[in-house]
Amino acid sequence: MAGLKSPRVKDDKTKKRKREANDADTKAKRHRQQARQGKPNGLDGDSEADKLIEADSLLEVAADSHNEVVGRRENGEAGWRISKPMGGRMLDIDPILTADDRYLILTYNTSIQVYTANDSLLVRRIPITSLDSSAPQGSTPATIISTRLSVRDPNFAWVACSDGRVYHVDWTQSTEAPTSFQTASGTAKAMAVVPTQRQGKGEDIVLVVESDKEYRMEVVAYQGKVESSVPSKSLLVLKKHGAGLQLLEASADGQVLVGAFHDRLFVGVASQSGAAKVEELQYEFYSFDTPDLITSLSMRVHKKSGSRKGQTGFDKPVDVTAGGARGAIFVYNDVLARLQAAGKSQAEKDGVQVQRLHWHRRAVHSVKWSRDGNYILSGGSENTLVLWQVDTGKKDFLPHLSGSVENIVVSSAGSSYVVHLDDNSCMILSTAEMKPTAYVSGIQSAAIDVATPKDLLVKRTWSTADQVRRPIPAAIKPSDPSKLHVCVGNGRQASMAGDFSAPLLQTFDLESFTSVTKQALARTQTTANNMTSKGHTIDEPLVSHIAFSGDGKWLASVDEWKPSSRDVENVSSDLRDQFIRERREIYLKFWEVHDSDESVALVSRINTPHATNHPESVLDLASDPTSTSFATIGADGIVRVWRPKARQQNGLAVKGSEGRDTVTWGCSQIVAVGDYVGREAGAEVSAATTPAKAQGSITFSEDGSTLFAAFGATDVGVVYVIDAASGRIVKTLEGMWSGQLQSIRALSSFVLVLSKDLRVYDVVGDELQYGIVIPEIPGVNELLQIAVDYTSGHFAVTLPIGGISSVGIFDPEDPEPLLVRSTPHRIVSLVSAPTTSGFIALDDAAQVWVIAEGSDPSALTTVQPLQDLQLDGPAAEEDSKDMILDMEDAGMASDEEMDDQEPAEEEDVDMDDDDFHPSIIPQQYLADIFDAAPAFAAPSVEDMFYKVTGLLATKPLSSGSA
Repeated sequence: MAGLKSPRVKDDKTKKRKREANDADTKAKRHRQQARQGKPNGLDGDSEADKLIEADSLLEVAADSHNEVVGRRENGEAGWRISKPMGGRMLDIDPILTADDRYLILTYNTSIQVYTANDSLLVRRIPITSLDSSAPQGSTPATIISTRLSVRDPNFAWVACSDGRVYHVDWTQSTEAPTSFQTASGTAKAMAVVPTQRQGKGEDIVLVVESDKEYRMEVVAYQGKVESSVPSKSLLVLKKHGAGLQLLEASADGQVLVGAFHDRLFVGVASQSGAAKVEELQYEFYSFDTPDLITSLSMRVHKKSGSRKGQTGFDKPVDVTAGGARGAIFVYNDVLARLQAAGKSQAEKDGVQVQRLHWHRRAVHSVKWSRDGNYILSGGSENTLVLWQVDTGKKDFLPHLSGSVENIVVSSAGSSYVVHLDDNSCMILSTAEMKPTAYVSGIQSAAIDVATPKDLLVKRTWSTADQVRRPIPAAIKPSDPSKLHVCVGNGRQASMAGDFSAPLLQTFDLESFTSVTKQALARTQTTANNMTSKGHTIDEPLVSHIAFSGDGKWLASVDEWKPSSRDVENVSSDLRDQFIRERREIYLKFWEVHDSDESVALVSRINTPHATNHPESVLDLASDPTSTSFATIGADGIVRVWRPKARQQNGLAVKGSEGRDTVTWGCSQIVAVGDYVGREAGAEVSAATTPAKAQGSITFSEDGSTLFAAFGATDVGVVYVIDAASGRIVKTLEGMWSGQLQSIRALSSFVLVLSKDLRVYDVVGDELQYGIVIPEIPGVNELLQIAVDYTSGHFAVTLPIGGISSVGIFDPEDPEPLLVRSTPHRIVSLVSAPTTSGFIALDDAAQVWVIAEGSDPSALTTVQPLQDLQLDGPAAEEDSKDMILDMEDAGMASDEEMDDQEPAEEEDVDMDDDDFHPSIIPQQYLADIFDAAPAFAAPSVEDMFYKVTGLLATKPLSSGSA
C-alpha cells in the first residue's frame, strides 16, 4: 500500500504529546497507546476500551475542541476552513423580469440572485438570511416569503421574511448590506407594494399579511421607510378556521387589492385616490367564500368602454382568476362591479358567479392572465404548462417539462413567459414560439420543503418525506475536479414522494455554478400522469451508487427497483416479502464518459450482478484509483471485481462508429467473504428465524493493491483484507464494527470503519489507532458519512443532529479534530476528488460547502460562484469610465485637439519614462478574447480578466524603435 508510515513515528508522537504540560489528564488517557502482548489483531477488551474516546458522544468532542482547535488553527495559513454556502433552492416565489427584459431576479432560500436574461449568467448574489458555519449551533435561517420590485424605484426590491423582517435591497449592487424594518407582530405571510400619490418623489407603501394565529390574518400597511419606527396602519382583519395559504396581490396603481385566506377571497378598492401617507390609505373590502382552497391568484385591471363608476369612483373592470387545491381554476369576470351591486352581506352569503375550468389533477400551483386578457396560463404537478383560451375554453399545452410548474410570470411587454419549475430551474419562454431563450438551473438534488406543498393542502393517498433519509450518491471525476456529478430526480416533489427517487445524473459546474448536463441512468416516468388508478405515485428506480474510474473515462452505477408493498395486497401476507424479493430489478451499468459534452453512453448492463435464489442487493461499489476496474459487494457475501475486455464477434474485434475497438465489461474475480450466503426466508420459516439483514462496504487502497471489504450482520463486524491481484484474503480483522455499518475507507496505511463508532485501524502496525463513539441520537445513522482526502492525508466525517449537521476534519494519527463546525442544514453528500485537496459537502437545501486547507495550493478554493469575483456593479463601471476618461485625456485626443495644442518643449518629452504609458488596444484583440467561444463554452471570467489586463499592461514600443 502507498504512503505507509512507520509505527515508531506514531508512537514517538504519542509519547511527546503525553509529556506536554498543557495536556489534560483526560486527553492523555484518550490518546494513550498500549501494547497488545500477543492478543489477536490487538483487539482485546481492555485495550480497545482505552483506544475509544471517553466522551459520551462526538458532540462533547466538538464542544470541547471548537473554541480551542478551530480558533487556533483557522487563524494560521495551515488551518482548515469551511466556506460560506453557495447555491440553494429557488423558492415558490414569482421570479422578477425587469421591464427592459434584461435581468432576471430569482429568490433562493437565503438570498436573491440576479441573472442576465440574454445569456443566463449570474451577475450578483445578495445574501438576505444566509447563515454560514460560524453561526451559533442550532441556528436556522428565516424563510423568505415574498420578493417585490419597488414601484417608485425599480432598482430596489422589497424582500419579506417569515420572522417579520422586511428588507429594502438595491439589486443593482451587492456592496452595501440591505436595510430593513420589523413588522409589529413579528410575522409575515405575504406582501404587496403600492405607490403613494405624493407630489414629486413618491414612496412605496408595503402591505404585509401578518398572522400570529392560524385562524387570523391581518393586512398591515407600512410606510416605505427603513427606520427604527415605521408608520403603519391595519387595513383588514379576517378570521377563519382551516388550513390553507394567505395570498395578496395589488394593481400597479395600488387602487385594487385581491387576496385569499384559506378558501375565502377578498377584494379591496381604494376609497380615495391620491393617498400621500400610510395614515391616509383606506380601502373598502368585500369578501366571499370559494368552492375550494385557493393556492394561486392573479388579477387583471383593464379599461372597458361604457363602464360605470362605482361607489368609490373606480370604473375599471377587475378580473380575478384563482387556482384551487383540487385542480380547478375559478374565473371571476368584473368581480368588483358584481360585489358592489350585490352588497357586502349578500356577496358574503351567496358568493359571486364563477366560471370553472378544470384540467389539473392536483393543485394549481400557479395561474396568470396574459397581458391582453385572452389567455390564462396555469401549471401544476403534471409537468405541463397549460394555456386556456378564455372565450372558447380551448386548451394548448407545453408538456414534458423537467419538473412541476411552481410559478409563472408574464413579462411587462407580454412577449415572454418566465416559468419556475420545482427541479430548481427557471426558464424564459418566448410567447411567439414557446421556446426557451434563457435557462437557469441550480443543483437539483433532493431537498426539504420550507412550507407545506400545495398538493398536500388537502388529504392525499400519498405524501412526501419531510427530510432526506439517505445519502445522495455523488462523485467528482478525477480528471475534472471542477464538476460535481450528483443523482437527482424529476423535481423535488417527485424525488420525495413515495420511495426516494433519483434516476438522473446531473453534471454541475462548480466554477461557473451552472448546470451542464442531465441525463437518465435508470428508467424515468416521462408521462404527465405518474399516478396509479388508486392515486398512488409510481416509484422510479433508485440509483444507489455511482463511481468514476481512476482515469475518469468510465462511470459505474447501480440502480434498484422493487414493487411497492401496496402493489402486492392480493398476495398472501406470508408470501409478500418473498414475492417482492423475487421481483426486484438490480442493474450494474458501465458508462463511457465523453469529455467533449460531459455526457455518458451506456456500454454494458449487468442484470442482477449478485444473486442467490433471488436478486441480492449491491451493498457498495468502489473504484480502483490506479486502474480501470471496479469492485462490488453484494448481500450474497460475494466480492466481484469488474474489468473491461475487448468485444469480439467470430474471433474478430468489433469496431465502433469512430473506428475504435469496442469493449464490454465483465466479472474478472470472485471472492467469497463470510459465511452469510443470502439465505432466504421461505413461507414456512417464522420471522424469529429470519436471518439478519446483511451489511457490507468495500474500498480500494490508495495504490489499488488491496481491497478492504466489511461484511456481516448487525452483531458481527468483520473486515477482510484482500489482495487485489490474486483475489486471496490475506487477513481478517474481527470486531471492527457493530451496529449499522455506514462505510469503510482506506487512507495511507489506515483503514477507517464507520458504524456506531468510528475506528481508525493501522493495518501495517496491526493495531487500533483510536476510536470515537458516535452519539446515540434518533436519525443519526441516516446521513452519517465519511470521505478521505488522499492529497492532504485527512478525512472528514459528517454527523446529522436534528435539522443540522456537524462536520469534523481528522488526522488518522490523532483523534483530536482539526476542524469542527456545524452547518444550519443536514449534509446529504460528502465527496472528495482524488487529484485535489479538500471536500465538497452538499446539504438538503441544495447548497454547496467547500472544506479545504488554506495552505494547500491544490485545494478546491477555486470553487466559488462568479459573483464572488466582484467584477460587476456600479463601482466597477465607474472605475472603468474613469480609466477611459484618463486614457482619453492622456493619449486619445482627436486630431483637431492635437492640432490646436502647442508643441511641448523637447526636453520635457521622455519616451522612455516608465511612470505611465497610455494603452491603445485594437478592437480585434478584444474580440479574440471575448468572441473566441460562445457564452456557454467561454473560459472563466477570471481567465478573461487576466487576458484583458495583460493587454493593458503591455508596454508600448517607443518611437525610436519603430
